[in-house]
Amino acid sequence: MPDTGLTGYNLREHLRKFGLIYVVIIAVTLVLGNLLWISTEPRVPENQRILIYMADEWSNPEPLTDIAADMLIKLQSEDDTLREVAFESLMFADPEREYTGVMVLMTRLAVGEGDIFLANKNAMDALVNAGACLPLDDHWAAGWLNDSGLEPYYATVTDGETGESATLLAGLRLDSLTALREMEAFNNEGAFLVIAENGENIEASLRAAEFMVEDLKKEAAR
Repeated sequence: MPDTGLTGYNLREHLRKFGLIYVVIIAVTLVLGNLLWISTEPRVPENQRILIYMADEWSNPEPLTDIAADMLIKLQSEDDTLREVAFESLMFADPEREYTGVMVLMTRLAVGEGDIFLANKNAMDALVNAGACLPLDDHWAAGWLNDSGLEPYYATVTDGETGESATLLAGLRLDSLTALREMEAFNNEGAFLVIAENGENIEASLRAAEFMVEDLKKEAAR
């Protein structure tokens, strides 16, 4: 009569034969559970939040939590429909070494996610090439962030259909905004501030950028 009792030997033999199946079942369960959580997690609609992506090889949004909260309070005094301001990391390395960042960035742009970008040089080049930078020439001429100490960055873009080229104010240089690095949130050296062309809240994004720079300058002065 075969030995069917629960013994150490039988358990080891069972795991040896069927262990891989259990591993697969556990992995699938975890993946499905994660997808279910993502799909059912309550989210603030894109038109009611300002999402600021930090596109770099390394960034940490946690030190900016208080600044995000302060920005939201100031924005809500002008537009009470806004419900959230959030900083999020977006891994972006040299595309010649790691192409994943480009794919993720293009996906975010395609679905209209991201109102403001703090971008390293590689990410800035990708945003310019994708036509994702809101031209800031008129806003700059009207005084937007003129007294911030941030220098304008002009880029030449080429229309893919007509082949015509034009130079536009694509963003502002962040080198002087040292609080980002001092807070260990983002490397500001050689990085840029961009307002997304296809963002849901252009005017609120412009104001959010003003409040962000203002708060970061205050942080650096402490």
